[in-house]
Amino acid sequence: MTAASTTPQPQTETFDIETTSKACGLSAGVLRMWELRYGWPRPGRHANGYRYFTRYQIDELKRMSTLVKSGMLISRLIQDGMPKWPAEMCEPVKIVTLDATKALPAPVDPQARELRDRLVDALHTKNYGRTFELLQRASWEAKMTDQATAAWLPLLVAMAEYRACDKSFPREDALLSTARDHLKGLLARLPACERPLWVVPTTPEDTTLAYVTALVMSQRGTPARPWLWEQLPRGGAAFVSVGAEPQADRFPKAQHRGHYPLQGARSVVALQSDPAAAT
Repeated sequence: MTAASTTPQPQTETFDIETTSKACGLSAGVLRMWELRYGWPRPGRHANGYRYFTRYQIDELKRMSTLVKSGMLISRLIQDGMPKWPAEMCEPVKIVTLDATKALPAPVDPQARELRDRLVDALHTKNYGRTFELLQRASWEAKMTDQATAAWLPLLVAMAEYRACDKSFPREDALLSTARDHLKGLLARLPACERPLWVVPTTPEDTTLAYVTALVMSQRGTPARPWLWEQLPRGGAAFVSVGAEPQADRFPKAQHRGHYPLQGARSVVALQSDPAAAT
């Protein structure tokens, strides 16, 4: 006779609250508060009373963390002690992930790169005060050649991502005004040019982008300045347009040297990292 073999039962992997907190990006205090106030999550309890979580619960908490950080109310997401995911709701939910902002080219200088990373974090958490502070610091501490990648392009791309999700950033107009003020100062420090390449914003909302584009082009060897008037440049002066795609035949072909959206293959972001994008 052969001895009967037994099949080992799989063990369920569990994690304490501190490990779970680090894995899902939510503090242990938040996890305890949600459990007490909303009845979710529902961790198991060891004999000593300590909470433990499963891998599945961590995955759900990661998902919930992303939704809350995008601006959704936790009181909407947890109902009757259970998570209510966007697919189960009546209306679709657009989540602001700032993936495009995070993917922007980073400055080479370590100090500028650290400022940029902190700025992206502040933009992701919709922290106006911190965002304003870091924009100011970038204008003081980052080199002139690093400021576009450290501050101004991340700001503009993040604002575009919020608008694409039908969400607003606190005091966006004030932040863009701050950016334009600093960019005016940077452009004023560039060598004078009698016939610059003018940068025409397609819409009033693209004015800040025109300032950034003029700075990037100037630093890449093409003297440029933002055009801030309703009428187009006269006397055959060359210009490019930036921002929203212009209507067909809006600009005279003899003067219009191209259009630059914020992002894309031929864009201001591409120009910042690759001067050949201007050709």
